[in-house]
Amino acid sequence: MASETSSGACISPIAIRPEMRIKALADEDVAKIHQATLTVLEQTGVKFPAEKALHILAEAGADVDFKTQIVKIRPDLLIKSLARAPAEFVMGSRGSLALDVNLDGRGIYCGTSGTGTTTVDLETRDRRPSVKADVAMMARISDYLSSISFYWPMVAARDCPTETIALHELEAAFTSTEKHVHIVSCVDRDSAQFAVEMAGVIAGSKERIQARPPLSLIASPISPLSHDAGVLEAALVFAGAGLPVGFAAMPVLGTTAPASITGALVQGNAEILSSICLLQLAYPGCPAFYPLFTAMINPFTGGISVSNETKCLFYAATVQLGHYYHLPVMTGYGGSDATDPKGWKVGKDDAIDAFFSCATGPDMAPGLGLLDGFTLLYPEKLLLDDEIFQSVKFMAEGMIADSEQPAIDEIMAVGPDGHFLDRDFTVRNVRSLWQ
Repeated sequence: MASETSSGACISPIAIRPEMRIKALADEDVAKIHQATLTVLEQTGVKFPAEKALHILAEAGADVDFKTQIVKIRPDLLIKSLARAPAEFVMGSRGSLALDVNLDGRGIYCGTSGTGTTTVDLETRDRRPSVKADVAMMARISDYLSSISFYWPMVAARDCPTETIALHELEAAFTSTEKHVHIVSCVDRDSAQFAVEMAGVIAGSKERIQARPPLSLIASPISPLSHDAGVLEAALVFAGAGLPVGFAAMPVLGTTAPASITGALVQGNAEILSSICLLQLAYPGCPAFYPLFTAMINPFTGGISVSNETKCLFYAATVQLGHYYHLPVMTGYGGSDATDPKGWKVGKDDAIDAFFSCATGPDMAPGLGLLDGFTLLYPEKLLLDDEIFQSVKFMAEGMIADSEQPAIDEIMAVGPDGHFLDRDFTVRNVRSLWQ
């Protein structure tokens, strides 16, 4: 059932039953990837090109080379820091409790994906650079679709100054949807500080911003095994304010990661865990989530391909890995390589992706609305993805043979050669079964 507010905004997380969940890895395979990750972090290390981050890690006992900015993290230090991260927390809405994203392992919250750079204009049908008005328009539509539990600005506000683009996207989102907002374009300390100030105004108090944070940051490492200085500083600002942070590793098989699903998992896992280690050393107990996305090299063009079965297996394994560390997991789906939603390929890719990803049991699954490798907003496609979500929700939640559903009394009452058209049971239940 969807939770709806008086304004009409609503969310409808998927309550997948444990026996419906899909696994891509045996438990011993998860343990092997974990051990391989520990080896990479201890012997090869990860680059942290930010002085504050280097000092935090050095003071905690990590092996820090200030000249190369490479940090090697011992297994005991990593595990100790990860243990401080909360296994459950809330991503609050701007208003009603009914719109909160409760990351407690009992629901799968889907949302929009981001952040594209082009839009098919609703009026002219031309493909053009995305603008701030697109961010607001899609946030307003997302407010009324129960399939969308959180809003990740779907495109960049490219008509705004680069140095303030994140703040313009936030303003467009906050003023157009009540739902929780993810932001990815805060890539330096200054924009992060202003974003935190905006979230404080929305929340109303320091206590509420920590209890029900209305904003979270999706930061991005630089594969392979490196971070961006500005992004690290932004993440530390968010974490210090009690706002959730997820370092979204995005290894591309064959270019920025080994041409191996397992190898890319090890590398992406190392990038994410090193990030969470930093945050927990700086601000113990700060909310952190585990987003791991991937694509594969297109050997014919040298670009990326997101429409392939490799991604589905990768995301299934991602859920198992993130939950191995008792962290809320974000995986993705959709974002077809196609540039137009009219072809059969888009429906096939998005439907298979959505069902498989949700059946693996992530906590969050952004994926609605974009095409062309997550770069193109075709506004009407959000309605197609909403339709797919409703079908996926119905299937993934499974069925229970409770006392009424077997309908033994009905079968016995009608008996041989009868019909069920005029039965009250039929009238009552067809309404709930009809999609």
